[in-house]
Amino acid sequence: MDAIPYTTRGGARQFRPRVAEDEIEDGAGFCLACGAEAYGVEPDARRYPCESCQAMKVYGLEELAIMGLLEMGGD
Repeated sequence: MDAIPYTTRGGARQFRPRVAEDEIEDGAGFCLACGAEAYGVEPDARRYPCESCQAMKVYGLEELAIMGLLEMGGD
């Protein structure tokens, strides 16, 4: 899983994941604040705390797909 930087409408710098099809696993999540991968989260997780940066920005991969922030592809 790669972290792709982007700027929100409010001007904040965040990250979104790029995931290859074979990298998707149950319980996977992603922190929008620091780009860290998270494990053991529900697919519809929203605003869980990040173990790396403590921001309440961990989302499940399915939730990120619904939000339009999950990019498929890459190696």
